[in-house]
Amino acid sequence: MLYPSIQDLTNDEINRYMLVIGTAKSARYVTYKFNQELEARKESEKAIGIEESCKKSVSVAVDKLHNGQFKIITE
Repeated sequence: MLYPSIQDLTNDEINRYMLVIGTAKSARYVTYKFNQELEARKESEKAIGIEESCKKSVSVAVDKLHNGQFKIITE
């Protein structure tokens, strides 16, 4: 079973399609920021920390969506 569940992430406010698009865009942003920080330090991934380098960008994006750090904006 996946945590958080789709019902927890959608909160009856957005549909699954919007969740997938929002998660994909968030994951791209997480990857972009990770690469930007890596270039700024010009060191190996060990300098950034083991937690960030081991987690996949989609997992980080889902966690941030669930915690409220990222939001899916509807028109």
